[in-house]
Formats: sequence, C-alpha cells, structure tokens
Amino acid sequence: MEISKIRKRLSAGVVGRKLFVYGEVGSTNDVLARLFREGAAGDGTVVIADSQTAGRGRLGRKWASPGGRNLYLSVLFRPDAPARAGAVFTFLGSLALESVFSDYGVGVSIKWPNDILAGGRKMAGVLAEMGCSQEDVDYLIIGVGVNLNLSDGFIRREMKDISDRVASLSTLLGGDVDREEFAARLIDALDGFYRVFSESGPEAITALWSEKWGFVGREISIDAGGEVLRGTVERVDGEGFLRLRVPGGRLEKVVAGDVLFRDAAREIP
Repeated sequence: MEISKIRKRLSAGVVGRKLFVYGEVGSTNDVLARLFREGAAGDGTVVIADSQTAGRGRLGRKWASPGGRNLYLSVLFRPDAPARAGAVFTFLGSLALESVFSDYGVGVSIKWPNDILAGGRKMAGVLAEMGCSQEDVDYLIIGVGVNLNLSDGFIRREMKDISDRVASLSTLLGGDVDREEFAARLIDALDGFYRVFSESGPEAITALWSEKWGFVGREISIDAGGEVLRGTVERVDGEGFLRLRVPGGRLEKVVAGDVLFRDAAREIP
C-alpha cells in the first residue's frame, strides 16, 4: 500500500494525522503499541500493514492476514476518559466500518461485540486493547481487519472449515477494491466517531451502536465461556456490556461471549 495515495484522500482530522505504512509485520496492534512506548505515536496515529504474520482477533483467536489482499489497520487513541469507557471503542470501530460499507452500497450487520457480517458471513472484525494509568485510559488501540480482495476460491482453499462463514467485499461488488481508498474512508469515519465520543461521551457511541445492532428488546442466546445464557436484551450499558433479562426475571451482566441466536429459533452463522 502506498502512503501517498492514502494521505491525498484523507480529510484533516485527528485520526490519520500521523500515518505509518509497513510491508509485513507481526501485528499492527503490537507495532503501534511499540511506537507509543518509544514516543513516536500520539493521539490518532494510524499503522497499516500489507500483511500480518501474527494477526489476532477477540479472545486470542487467529485472524488470517494474507498479503496484498486485505486491510490491516490499527489506530491509537488517547481519550480523556475513565478506563470503564474503553470498551465502547470496539463499538466505535464497528460503527465506522458499517458506515464505510454503506458508502460502497453494501448492507452489513453488526454482531456483538466486534464482528461485521454480510449475509451472515464475516467481513471484518475489531480488536480493542487498552493501557491504563490507575483508573483512567492511558492509551487505547483499535485493530481492524477487513476482507477486501479475497476470491471465493481463496476462501474455500485457505479457510476450509470456516469458508462458509467468510465474505469479501470484492466478491460482493464484482471487482477488486482499491485498498488505499478504503483505508482513507475508514480513517475518516473513525475520526468522525471519535469526535462524537469526545464531544458527547461514551453513551452517545453506545446509543448509536445499539440502534445499528438492532437487538435491544429481542430474545437471544449467548455462549459466555461455555455457559449458554438465553434471555431478552434489555440494554447495552455505557461500558459496552450486555444486560440480559433471563428467565425468572434476573438481570445478567454479560461481559464477553458469542451471540448464537437472533431470536429463540434462528442461529447466526
């Protein structure tokens, strides 16, 4: 990816003001954390790589990161916010992705807490990692992986047992996607939602995300570390956690897990 092609498409915002583009790295999140420790990265710094050898998703899962095909991007944020507000940055990333896919004419859905789906197949994911000073956020890094130019043949060949759960933007559009253009649009979208966070607080991001998600008031099932919880989503709180009303009336706080059902009978792939 060419840094000059990305820069000329960017608006003048905080996110992307400082931009690093690499060939192959272990993980863009790890590179950005190192740059921060070395004093080379501040609020809004972006790291992009052509490929990753150690890309990861939520709960330590491996994220396939072939070179020259997709987008692997991480952003450093330094909000003036308590640590408990950090979880909503996963939502911030999801909102930015949904906005960009919409710009391309592709309707996607958000799967709590961090996946973007098209027709029930995964298009992108968000991984947020945070460093804290006492009770406040010191830094927060959002890592984003987006399937842009994977052919159906590549998906079937390389992803095998999960190939029916993976999608690529190029196959939906019927042609290759300009990765620099997509990166610039995503950086601008992240900057826009970061402004919303800065001006209106984490509750504003949570409210926007809940509206896009669309499952408040609906019955779902969640695999929470091997325990399946079933109930009705009452709300998503300001820390990004689900509040699930389970049978018997008890309100459960769900910190992490995989949503299994849209309602009592239909499974999400």
